[in-house]
Amino acid sequence: MDELLRAIKPDLSLRVVAAVTTEVVAEACARHGLRGVEVVALGRALTAACLLTTLAKREERMRFALRSSGPLRGLLVDCRGEGEGPALLGVRGCLQRRLSAAEHERGLSLAEAVGTAGTLMVTRDLGLDQRYQGTVAVVSGEVDRDLEHYLNVSEQLPSVLACEVVLGATGAVQRAAGVLCQTFPGGETEGLEQLRAALDGGGLADLLRQDRGCEALIGFALGGEAYESMERSELRFRCPCGLERARSVVAILGAADIEALAGEQERTEIKCEFCGAVYVMTADDLRGLAAEIRRERS
Repeated sequence: MDELLRAIKPDLSLRVVAAVTTEVVAEACARHGLRGVEVVALGRALTAACLLTTLAKREERMRFALRSSGPLRGLLVDCRGEGEGPALLGVRGCLQRRLSAAEHERGLSLAEAVGTAGTLMVTRDLGLDQRYQGTVAVVSGEVDRDLEHYLNVSEQLPSVLACEVVLGATGAVQRAAGVLCQTFPGGETEGLEQLRAALDGGGLADLLRQDRGCEALIGFALGGEAYESMERSELRFRCPCGLERARSVVAILGAADIEALAGEQERTEIKCEFCGAVYVMTADDLRGLAAEIRRERS
């Protein structure tokens, strides 16, 4: 089971969040039919979204949209805490564009596929009247480093964020995980600098050559120093789409265009961009929706 664990150092100088997201990433990428560097891009984004959704409130929702210059054009991710039962985070996401066969054959790096120019917009919804939104420039194309840049610049929280997706020989997701380390207000940044040095040396990728849990990830982030475990959360790929949401998307067309569509084809498919699910509306369904719209507006 994928999970996330929060921890703090006993002296309250650092807090750490670690997440194992292997099953989440594998399911998301299978739904979209992704491979190679596409898997790494979306996998890092999904993992980072789980780490950034702090569950200060169970109903918290965090979304980010990365628009970039590379052939993938960017990605969208949506993560939210569930309000009932055990602590649970549901996450979903998609790429803006798939790579062509020729682009796959070129063996693009992640930065080349994502692009090193563009914008990253992060929206936090705590269930209050206003949402918090911040935008920064894309600086690396590595996804996790760009989100780390957002935390340091926009939210002004000294942070180190690292996510990794390890692919097997067949290209399947073998392991996916990530770690976020932040200082408390006024805290020392020495621990962050040590973690960054370890990450720059490929420490997280090396750690994930073996199956590792959240405790091992936190131990790595803190250099083996003691920590106190806090809340643990289950992670799942989850998309709240359904036929009613599909109907609401079609309703945007307006009654006249919906009736015209019903006259052109017997079946209309509506595909969810986040999870790949396909919903079918017959011509009669469309005519009934158009009639509902006309009644509501009369």
